[in-house]
Amino acid sequence: MSGEHPCQHAGHDHEHPGHDHDHAGHDHAGHGHDHASLRKASGRALWSALVILGVFFVVELVGGILTNSLALISDAAHLLTDVGAIGLALFAQWFARKPASALRSFGYRRVEILAAQANGFTLLLVAVYIFVEAYQRVKAPPVVLGLPMMILASVGLLAQLGATLVLRRARQESLNVKGAYVHALSDAIQSVGVVAGGAIMLATGAYIVDPIVSALIGLLVAWSGGKIIVEATHVLIEGTPRELELGSVAKLIQETPGVLGVGDLHVWALTSGYNVLSAHVAAEPSSDDAGHEALCRRLTERLRASFPIQHVTLQIERECELCKRTPCGDWLKRP
Repeated sequence: MSGEHPCQHAGHDHEHPGHDHDHAGHDHAGHGHDHASLRKASGRALWSALVILGVFFVVELVGGILTNSLALISDAAHLLTDVGAIGLALFAQWFARKPASALRSFGYRRVEILAAQANGFTLLLVAVYIFVEAYQRVKAPPVVLGLPMMILASVGLLAQLGATLVLRRARQESLNVKGAYVHALSDAIQSVGVVAGGAIMLATGAYIVDPIVSALIGLLVAWSGGKIIVEATHVLIEGTPRELELGSVAKLIQETPGVLGVGDLHVWALTSGYNVLSAHVAAEPSSDDAGHEALCRRLTERLRASFPIQHVTLQIERECELCKRTPCGDWLKRP
């Protein structure tokens, strides 16, 4: 739609009888170049993190088996979910670039959110595995080789910090990248716990520390997974994006010269970083269609300049007696 007039003439009916609808406005150009650049940068970050964490997963898994450390094996299991999450995120990014069609007019953007939700549920399953294994070891703590465990965990900490730094700058690009960043950061925190646990066991011989550290790691994994699931679900049920306040959006529309009222206002995220707005705007009488068309253009420009909204659809209509008696909705007072 780049280069097109943001307001198109419409002639469709609305649920309020007696309305004579003039214009619908939509604009989903702009910000495309910036968004594409962010996607490209986040893709490079994901590939770099995938290599770092993939290599160390193998090292930590083998080390956990050799040292008989559940904490190391748990950390390796979490690393495996990180590798899977990043791989899924890369696949989702590739799939989301498929063009829109008559069957899917917005394309496949939502695939990324579905992938993020799958990553969250995977983390919960990993947490359950860790809790079960930790319970078994609390009942009969096995001997753990503390020094090798500490060395491997220290190397792992460096690897995870590297992956975290790589993903940090790109974490705002999408929920998938944010999920991968949270994975890597929580892994780094886990490795600190594993190093501390190894030091305690080396100094005291209290091998019960290993399952205790593992259980704490399990709690962190469960928290991370639950948070990602909540955020992905919020997008899937088309909740208002958390970076937007609906009352502020309504206020900007309401205070625009030429606007009498706003109703049927909706803002939702199609996917991370791609927010959509639609609204029903009652306008002051105009001598011709050009006046309402100019208002539609002005509103679209103000909304996009003031809020992170990538796609705007406005329905501008003439003032009518029904709107005076029964307003479409006082959005300024809504929570």
